[in-house]
Amino acid sequence: MQISTKGRYGLRVLLDVALHEKQGPVALRDISLRQGISQKYLWQVVNPLKVAGLLRATRGAHGGYVLAKSPARISVRDIVDILEGPVMIVSCVQSPGTCDRSVTCTARGAWAEIETRLKETMDGITLQYLLEQQAKQEQGDASYEI
Repeated sequence: MQISTKGRYGLRVLLDVALHEKQGPVALRDISLRQGISQKYLWQVVNPLKVAGLLRATRGAHGGYVLAKSPARISVRDIVDILEGPVMIVSCVQSPGTCDRSVTCTARGAWAEIETRLKETMDGITLQYLLEQQAKQEQGDASYEI
């Protein structure tokens, strides 16, 4: 499993908004400049996040985006599920019918456990946690701990 550019950029967009929304709605062009991502591509990332209820948009001269939920209530898994689809290591874990051996397969059990742990880890990493890590990094403490 590999997270695509869309998923990686989604996390960066939400972090950017969380870091800058205190000054008001964050314009897409500002996100584009800070993150080095084209505005055209950002539309493909922002719209699903808005539809899913993670971002709220305001229009007008001072329009832009703000978080629609508290950073503590937005996890990496939420973002990946929205932009990439559900986390799935191998298809037989979620759909046993895809493999004739799924009922007796020991390997399937291992994949299921790995998938469960990955989802739990992704659920445990929130935007709030990442904002705290960003603050530590800016203060010179670059350690990253979960």
